[in-house]
Amino acid sequence: MAKNKVTMRDIADACDVSVATVSYVLNHSEKEKISHETRLKIVKTAADMHYDPCILSQKPAKHKSNLIGIIINLKESGNTAGKKMLYYDLAAELSSRIRALGFEALLMPTKDLDKDVDVISRHSLDAVFIIDVDGNTAQKITRDYYVPVIFLDCEVNDPLFCKIYPDYPAIFQKAKEILNTDEPFLMMEDIVNQDLRREIISRFPTKDIFVNSPGIDIRPFLESHCQRKGIILGDLLGLQAECLFESRNLLIVSYLDNTRTMMESSVIYVRNRNKAVAAVEALRNMLNLDYTPKEGNRILQEYELW
Repeated sequence: MAKNKVTMRDIADACDVSVATVSYVLNHSEKEKISHETRLKIVKTAADMHYDPCILSQKPAKHKSNLIGIIINLKESGNTAGKKMLYYDLAAELSSRIRALGFEALLMPTKDLDKDVDVISRHSLDAVFIIDVDGNTAQKITRDYYVPVIFLDCEVNDPLFCKIYPDYPAIFQKAKEILNTDEPFLMMEDIVNQDLRREIISRFPTKDIFVNSPGIDIRPFLESHCQRKGIILGDLLGLQAECLFESRNLLIVSYLDNTRTMMESSVIYVRNRNKAVAAVEALRNMLNLDYTPKEGNRILQEYELW
């Protein structure tokens, strides 16, 4: 005998809530204020019971807007050309895959996400990708908005949402092996999300860390480390360092495609293209409840060597 399809009534009975409450949660509605704990319980129960909403097979009219937002968080300071290039490239990769999923992408760069975050409700977005956000703003978003949100290049601990960023410990370990040193220096673009920033720099002494900012000359730092080997996060920063430093003593972590011919140093690729593929697949799973919410929900990216 065929197995009966799980209904919202089944989920409501299992969670001891009304069918309406289950509907609000599974349809990402903000019409009623439902506690975070209840939402998590319903989503987890729906996943455990293999509830199939078939959202992606429905007509666009079933969605609120058929729009998915891409928010690039650029604070007033720290926005170097290299950082902007990386974030806009990631947004472009996301945009093309969002359209392939049958949605339209709404790109929104902002220097004050706290003020601009209401774009989610103002445009009735079906989901949102947010690139680099501080922890306090992330908490506000996860508390006040219930559409699927995928945080990229952020450390955000909330089991109802998804975070995606590279596996930096694994990357640094491989970089040390390639450079044949246990004590490399680090150069990187600035990051708004302080939790991820701390996770990255905690593996290096303060004197061996350079965080790029507009107008800062990288030469003094490189000159003070001329007898050392170093890891550089970011394509443009890496190219700048190659002009001033022995390339065989550098390893560049590249996020872009087609940079191999531009760089003479060793390269580890953590491509934005691959990150976007994983992010959109995470969105697909969230829309269809084909995932298990849990603490530390994260998709870590594999890297490619050159």
